[in-house]
Amino acid sequence: MTEQTLTTKQQHYLELLLLAESEQRSICQVAKDNQLDPSLLYSARTTLRRKGYLAVQSSTSKFTTVPVTGARDERIELKTQLANGQPVWLSVPSDHLSTVLASLSV
Repeated sequence: MTEQTLTTKQQHYLELLLLAESEQRSICQVAKDNQLDPSLLYSARTTLRRKGYLAVQSSTSKFTTVPVTGARDERIELKTQLANGQPVWLSVPSDHLSTVLASLSV
């Protein structure tokens, strides 16, 4: 197996991407701060992931954690749309919300 090395630019982009991640800043903001076109960093991120220098995102879920307070018997009205366009309306016990959301995100 041949070890893949980084060009000088790729090394620079890797440092910027790691900085963005550690400071929880967007790639666009880091690009702007370094007078770069954001598409260069996005392209570099793809290349660096393929070469194994950056971790690949494992989840593409757009769900977010929502704190639920109140009695355990409270119900939450959930209205969403499946990937095929089918609307779904659910009345979910608050203590089952995370399980229902996990099931829908599969």
